[in-house]
Amino acid sequence: MCDWLARFVLILCRASPAHAVSTAASRAAASTAASSTGASKMADNSRALRALRRVGIGLSGAGPLGAFGANVELNFTPDIGFLTGFGGGPGYQAYTFQLKRVFGEASLAPYLVGGYARWYSFGESGRPISDTTPGFLQTKFLSAKQKAEGRIDENLLYPGFGLQYLTLSGPYAGSSVFAELLLLTDIGDFVVAPTGTVGYMYYF
Repeated sequence: MCDWLARFVLILCRASPAHAVSTAASRAAASTAASSTGASKMADNSRALRALRRVGIGLSGAGPLGAFGANVELNFTPDIGFLTGFGGGPGYQAYTFQLKRVFGEASLAPYLVGGYARWYSFGESGRPISDTTPGFLQTKFLSAKQKAEGRIDENLLYPGFGLQYLTLSGPYAGSSVFAELLLLTDIGDFVVAPTGTVGYMYYF
């Protein structure tokens, strides 16, 4: 009898207006907290946003990763970041390590980069190389022996200049697009090939 009475009282309490108000207030508080968390990841300028969002992931086409690749960026400070990437092209793979120095606080910010890239293939394909993507890999970097053996093994250093547009607020805050001009230099014989890259990066 007491057990049934206790259950009845519990049901009445849950159905009471006070309980409903308390539940609604709790949900509103949770929603406000979530909104404020999202707002805290927005900023008035690109430098402030890079201070809040220190990790970025993205994709790029052409440039130091060959035909295409994926990148990860870690912002040590709002102005200086370290990037690594992995990519390649038909018949070879590539990876990079890169330092980035950003200037200014506007949504469209210039920056300088300097890095190392390695382009390589696994073993010898047995087929002579007559065409590559990008084309300067075959025309400038590969030796006659490498082309005859079907082997790619290049170590490259490069400086570069870039522009990056960063979305500071709204539902797409942290999204960015960038374009770079680079000078890839073959460490073995100091042959230089100018190139460019475009890509997308999201910071969180």
